[in-house]
Amino acid sequence: MPSEPRRRSKSPRPASQAARPDWWGCFFAQSEDALVVCDRKGCILQVNERASSRLGLASGTPLVGGPRLAPPTSAHLAELLAAPGRSQHTLHGAGVTLADGSTLITELRLLPLDEACWLLTIPQAAQTWRMEAQTQRLLAAIDSTPDLVLLTDASFRITFVNPAFESATGYTLEEVLGHAVDSFHAPEEQAKREEYLKASGRGADWVGELVMVRRDGTRFPVEMTFSPIHAQDGEFIGAVAFQRDITSRQKIQEAFLAERTFVRSIINSLQGSLYTLDGKLRLTHFNDGWQKLPPQHGWLHLQQPPRVGQCLLDSVPEPGQRAALEKTFRLVLSEGQPQELQAVDGTGRHWQMSVFPWKHESQIRGLIYRVTDNSAFVGIQNQLFQAQKLGTLGILAAGIAHDFNNLLLAIRGNVGLVLCDGQVSPEIRERLQHVEEAAARACDLSSQLTNFSRDTEEKVTVLDFNQVIKEAAELARRVRSGLRGRVGFKLQGTETPLKVQMDGTRATQMLLNLCINAHDAMPNGGTITITNSCVDLTEAQWAKVKRHRDGQFMRCTVADTGSGIRPELLPRIFSPFFTTKEKGKGTGLGLSIVHTVATKAGGFIEVESAVGQGTAFHVYLPINAGPLTRTETELKQQITRGAGRLLVVDDLDLVLEFASNFLRLAGYQVFTANSAAAAVKLLAQQKGCIDVLFTDYSMPDKNGWQLIQEVTARWPLVRCVLASGYLDDAERTEIARQPGIRILTKPYGIAEATQVMAELTRHDPPPALPPPRP
Repeated sequence: MPSEPRRRSKSPRPASQAARPDWWGCFFAQSEDALVVCDRKGCILQVNERASSRLGLASGTPLVGGPRLAPPTSAHLAELLAAPGRSQHTLHGAGVTLADGSTLITELRLLPLDEACWLLTIPQAAQTWRMEAQTQRLLAAIDSTPDLVLLTDASFRITFVNPAFESATGYTLEEVLGHAVDSFHAPEEQAKREEYLKASGRGADWVGELVMVRRDGTRFPVEMTFSPIHAQDGEFIGAVAFQRDITSRQKIQEAFLAERTFVRSIINSLQGSLYTLDGKLRLTHFNDGWQKLPPQHGWLHLQQPPRVGQCLLDSVPEPGQRAALEKTFRLVLSEGQPQELQAVDGTGRHWQMSVFPWKHESQIRGLIYRVTDNSAFVGIQNQLFQAQKLGTLGILAAGIAHDFNNLLLAIRGNVGLVLCDGQVSPEIRERLQHVEEAAARACDLSSQLTNFSRDTEEKVTVLDFNQVIKEAAELARRVRSGLRGRVGFKLQGTETPLKVQMDGTRATQMLLNLCINAHDAMPNGGTITITNSCVDLTEAQWAKVKRHRDGQFMRCTVADTGSGIRPELLPRIFSPFFTTKEKGKGTGLGLSIVHTVATKAGGFIEVESAVGQGTAFHVYLPINAGPLTRTETELKQQITRGAGRLLVVDDLDLVLEFASNFLRLAGYQVFTANSAAAAVKLLAQQKGCIDVLFTDYSMPDKNGWQLIQEVTARWPLVRCVLASGYLDDAERTEIARQPGIRILTKPYGIAEATQVMAELTRHDPPPALPPPRP
């Protein structure tokens, strides 16, 4: 350390030193130590340059009791100066205040010069103070840091650890001294130990992550910097390790990676390809969707995989499309509103291109560009339009069926009245019975049209599937007029009833759809064969059934001799809206409905097909062991006689006349009205003395259910019968819950109607009233 310029002290020499030799003044001025001459009271007589600059002392100032010595040091020094002895003393751990205000702990040496003076020496003050201050700061930093610090010797044995190491590991300083540096590492960190020891041997630092083990056996991760320590002569004397607990950081990293993976999974799961662009339209991110699309999707034409940093517009080769896309990009960047574009390529595929602003803290940082194949949606849309047209036709058919029911009611009713006449000749009776049979078949057709034209709740019954295939085949002949002549039917039922529990209408609909598909597969004619049989399921078939492996199954096969189905199309035939028919000739819902009906009934479907040879659909359904559900069959053609007052309401004169005639024939006094308003007026005139109100549902001013509600509110003793051929399930359920109200389904029979009237008028009929005025 270079010495400071040496100058003689300008302080006056005290009288007691006047006789001292000249070498004393030279020694006093040039000493590297801080020297102070004081009297027995602690008053400073002389200081050298070193003491003056470091302590800020001057001759004549008091040393004892002054600000330059800490109170304990000052008091001790005063005692030594005043002591009678004249021996040398040393004060260890003395507190000295420096000129800059900092305090240093050092030693003071006190040497008597004569009877009146003492020499106070602070040896090597500058170097000692700097080293002491630096050491104190270093120790304070090491003790206060949250990082784990440990020192080793040349054999990598621990010689020091800071308080953070003790706190983090649970081991005390005494417990770790002398242990190998890797004693507190997890066993699996052996390879890393070899790495940092080799690095230390090369004189290099090692930085990495490893796992530490606490006293209680728990683990925690740290990031360690391991550095070698060398003496001034270059000799390796040990190493220092700084370890930082990174538990919180790892948790944050793991949460970040999990969130990043989650977001990435969401982005990759999106339909279509997704690209993010910066403000200069350069690619920043993209998902995996481009791999699932053809190289040319939307207006993009990717010759190679997307690359971050490239301008996305470079992948749009057509100038007009590139200009339109760039205009859309600029618009979204400036206004922040999403935009959509539509495109159709040369193969007929429909593409939807969506552009969204990419925002960060309300600032638009770039764009999100998504390209999706919209072909399926457009196809579904077209199929829905076709389904809506068919639905409209169904509503029209239902309306026609309603009017048809009224006409059939008049025909069958009047024929029934004539047949009740015992004087009719056998020849006329036979002809009338033919008319009755034809009208009955017309009623069946009307009822089927009504059922298939509306969405009704399922009515699960136990039915004979042999009867189902007959009804489905008959209905299929009517639905496809071309079936007559060119397409034949073969029905092969079982000798005994094949009982299945399901909704009868759905069962017929299921087979009807299969028959229509079979017909359409045979444009040049052929044969549809419907076969019922009992079968035993194989292991593979039982796996398709969600029920216990018990009971028997039936199989209904609808086979055709048509064109067959290509193998690559078989996995898709039951998908909604999938169809191979020409545009406008199918909805793609037929086989989907068949699959749904069979599954809901506890069964499944299998398909066999050969191109050019035909297709067979096998419908498997569980057999029910219960009794068949009784169906509403036409009662025998006989009139149940009764007595009472009836009010018949219908806006169609033919039906009104027919009903009043057969009810009078049955023994009732009948009043008639052609509207709801006329019926209420007549009831008011009769003061409610009517036993039964018999009304049609569909009327122009007020329907029959509204009329019944008004009548029962004003005349609660009046019982009611509602006649309708087109009630939905909700209305039917609501009406059936009302006491004293019955429903007759049009076209009803005379026997059925008179039986209901007799049941309702059997309870204490009121006194007879005069017949209504004409």
